[in-house]
Amino acid sequence: MGKSVLLLCGDYMEDSEAMVPFQALQAYGIAVDAACPGKKAGDVCRTAIHDSAGYQTYIESRGHNFSLTATFDEIDFGKYDGLVIPGGRAPEYLAVNESVLDCVRKFSNSGKPIASICHGQLILAAAGSVKGRKCTAYPPVKPTLIDAGAHWVEPETMKACVADGNIITGATYEGHPEFIQLFVKALGGKITGSDKKILFLCGDFMEDYEVTVPFQALEALGCRVDAVCPKKKAGDTCPTAVHDFEGDQTYSEKPGHNFTLTASYEGLDASSYDALVVPGGRSPEYLALDETVTALVKEFMHSKKPVASICHGQQILAAAGVLKGRKCTAYPAVKLNVVLGGGTWLEPDPISRCYTDENLVTGAAWPGHPEFISQLMAFLASRMGKSVLQLCGDYMEDSEAMVPFQALQAYGIAVDAACPGKKAGDVCRTAIHDSAGYQTYTESHGHNFSLNATFDEIDFGKYDGLSIPGGRSPEYLAMNESVLDCVRKFSNSGKPIASHCYGQLILAAAGLVKGCKCTSYPPVKPTLIDAGAHWVEPETMKACVADGNIITGATYEGNPEFIQLFVKALGGKITGSDKKILFLCGDFMEDYEITVPFQALEALECRVDAVCPKKKAGDTCPTAVHDFEGDQTYSEKPGHNFTLTASYEGLDASSYDALVIPGGRAPEYLALDETMIALVKEFMHSKKPVASICHGQQILAAAGVLKGRKCTAYPAVKLNVVLGGGTWLEPDPISRCYTDENLLRELLGQGTLSSYEKQMIFGYDVNNVRHKDQAMVPFQALQAYGIAVDAVCPGKKAGDCCCTAVQDSGVYPGYQTFTEKRGHNFSLNATFDEVDFGEYDGLVLPGGRAPEYLAMNCVGKISESGKPIASICHGRLILAAADSVRDRKCTSLCALGRVLIDAGAHWIEPKTMMDCVADGNLITGVIYKAHPEYIQLFVKALGGKITGSDKRILFLCG
Repeated sequence: MGKSVLLLCGDYMEDSEAMVPFQALQAYGIAVDAACPGKKAGDVCRTAIHDSAGYQTYIESRGHNFSLTATFDEIDFGKYDGLVIPGGRAPEYLAVNESVLDCVRKFSNSGKPIASICHGQLILAAAGSVKGRKCTAYPPVKPTLIDAGAHWVEPETMKACVADGNIITGATYEGHPEFIQLFVKALGGKITGSDKKILFLCGDFMEDYEVTVPFQALEALGCRVDAVCPKKKAGDTCPTAVHDFEGDQTYSEKPGHNFTLTASYEGLDASSYDALVVPGGRSPEYLALDETVTALVKEFMHSKKPVASICHGQQILAAAGVLKGRKCTAYPAVKLNVVLGGGTWLEPDPISRCYTDENLVTGAAWPGHPEFISQLMAFLASRMGKSVLQLCGDYMEDSEAMVPFQALQAYGIAVDAACPGKKAGDVCRTAIHDSAGYQTYTESHGHNFSLNATFDEIDFGKYDGLSIPGGRSPEYLAMNESVLDCVRKFSNSGKPIASHCYGQLILAAAGLVKGCKCTSYPPVKPTLIDAGAHWVEPETMKACVADGNIITGATYEGNPEFIQLFVKALGGKITGSDKKILFLCGDFMEDYEITVPFQALEALECRVDAVCPKKKAGDTCPTAVHDFEGDQTYSEKPGHNFTLTASYEGLDASSYDALVIPGGRAPEYLALDETMIALVKEFMHSKKPVASICHGQQILAAAGVLKGRKCTAYPAVKLNVVLGGGTWLEPDPISRCYTDENLLRELLGQGTLSSYEKQMIFGYDVNNVRHKDQAMVPFQALQAYGIAVDAVCPGKKAGDCCCTAVQDSGVYPGYQTFTEKRGHNFSLNATFDEVDFGEYDGLVLPGGRAPEYLAMNCVGKISESGKPIASICHGRLILAAADSVRDRKCTSLCALGRVLIDAGAHWIEPKTMMDCVADGNLITGVIYKAHPEYIQLFVKALGGKITGSDKRILFLCG
């Protein structure tokens, strides 16, 4: 929401009345500072548990220790949008503190919302803020409020709440859901109603906070929440436990509130619930022995419904056998259960860390509730419960396949991609169709698209809609009877069919367009008219038309509206958003990593701009297709030309709500641009969301914003992250994404997708690519001088080949970085695993893209021997990773300067691309243009001598 709230604390404030608003509001995106007069940030306030136990008034016991996050005496009250005052016994003494009353009056006089509960209204009365106002409170506060001039509202139940202007009052913590709703509304937020039904699995001595906070936070969102416990029924209670750290080697335990169950366990219909929450504490230990409990957990997990478990709750998951192959965190003492249960342990560092793996959300302890609740909310919000089939074929258009495939998943719609004659795990080649000033489109190879379903095994009845990409595949699919039968089944059942570009050829062949309004890529017009369609001329290539259950689009340029219409036809709703999002672009950014999130966010009605340094609105950036094609790293092919929507010069970054950084090759040179660095710092320092994928983290590292942050990236960028002060999080699987405060790594992807922005395929980068000349020239020249040279590659043997890359500048004028295309196949003459490093006199490290992944492989043996090492271009990444450049003079491409400096090198900026530097046994060169001097220096370091010659030689070229 971008709002900020102050929580007014004191010793022996009521435990739940402090923590539930504190964590729930944070889970909704509201910043909350907790302060107490006379204390500073990091101090604690003791809390009190107030509960009813059949006596004439409440009983009290010690609660948790509540850690303050702000220093009262340093607070600028003007920066906050609202004030929350918990009840308990703290208000008794706070009400006689003039600094407290002055604080309350400032909020009251400014008309900012004040939410006060239970005994908190004593402070409002003392500050003179209730006169003439309707108020409720815990009943014994009634006389004080009346004396202070309030209009007393008798609470019919202890859940009662009253709002009068900017003053919101509640009777007790039992009314938290409505109390929080009213406060959020007063802050200008909106909590939309939800039809989600959520089940809490409770037991005696579950942790107090771990049931109360998420239960009431989800109720405040309008969810229907039930709490059940084996052998108990609705209205029964479970005692809870207060677990806290109080200076001992493990947590202490004190009695907590009695938690009232809302439903009976016996006869429970689990299928009627949308999600399961398992609190921690001591109850999971014995609940894990109950076979009905483990069966219940299995039912939720097998049905792919969200399961959120915290702290010791994972003991139940382990006992149910549902952690096999899952990534999971928990309270550290539960690590053994997780590992023995077949789960992959994720370290909860800090203890508030939470993770999502497919439908499983796990947290370590109650300090992580804001993130825990937020991740569960995101999953619930994204689940439409719909399933779609995408009809694929070889040379379907790249963006028309991937953008709907990933965007629909990001919105919570399951998508199966199938192709006749192929099975799950097979790939379809895609085609990049683009306009380039010719009379029709150009075509080049796109990504390899992985299918996730087998066409011949499909039950068409289980899907709610059909998506048909364009490209060239519809030409032959339109002649396939099994395809036409599939399409007719969807049409006859009235289910939505969304078809793009040439996809309408299939609709025409199936006889589905007769009398239907349709558009498409213009050359399809005659076929559609012959098939009886009412042709709608596309005014632009973004045009889309919906007629009944048939949605048609002209080209991938219209993906945002195309997806919106399809989601609407599926019964979903894409709510408008006033968020402005900025994409930071450059030449040869990865095609998918710009196109998919850009169009998916546009489909959500976000206002999205794309900018690039030295370019203006309407200019284009060429993109790169990075893919895995059987080599040791990614291949590169040309992608679409991406049109920028705004000019970089004069950009007002403050007007945007979030920043997205695609990967590819652009980040490497953008990281050198000081204006770019300043832009990234501005977003990070203002705490606005920054989402970066793949190589995009090179820019974050260069900007120095990763210090102390947890971060993932394309594995080859690990070095940048670590040297930049970040904590590396392994991307396993490659679709793995992480969020650390305002830093989101990866966006809209092929893995589990959550809410606002999710993930993207940040691992699409492969091909064992060295620069052609940087490998071959030294290899052959050194042999020509009588030096024996062995060429090896990890994971390969003599006789295998490495494909190379031709990297060049100036071939296509106007690009901001080098171009790349495939070079020769380079034949290896030795086997890496059989090499005796001791027998060699020197090491040569070519550049290109191979060093990105080779830098994750050890090369330290030769480095330690003091033998000459010659490294050129990106080869220095390997030296940096091997800690072989510390205190050494090195040169390199400017794009690598930051990495070398972070690795402790004395970086020498190259004056030309022919520069070389020798320091001891280390020789470095900028690029292949430096080969003559580079090779001379290496031969000299080997003890050889190249004698001068005055011979002039002519090369006859063609």
